[in-house]
Amino acid sequence: MFPARLTATLVAATLLSSPALAQSTDVSTIKCADLATMDADGIATLMIWVDGFMGGAAEDPTFDLDRLGTNMDGAGTICANNPDMSVMDALAQAEGQ
Repeated sequence: MFPARLTATLVAATLLSSPALAQSTDVSTIKCADLATMDADGIATLMIWVDGFMGGAAEDPTFDLDRLGTNMDGAGTICANNPDMSVMDALAQAEGQ
């Protein structure tokens, strides 16, 4: 879904666009089907947040763009086949592969 170079670009754009981060959302309720209604910045923001949340839960403070890109690709494939799955679960499943 996202090659590493595109992921890096999306990360930079997302971190520089503070209005996209202004809304409050219960991320655990976001389903894979919801990704179809989001723009690229919103998807990148969500995936980066979930990756950070999961890293924090695992006490892993590293930020690895290659790993994030791979996990985002895997989550995209999982989401395409499971629109009712939560994005958090899809990313967790992708990370475990």
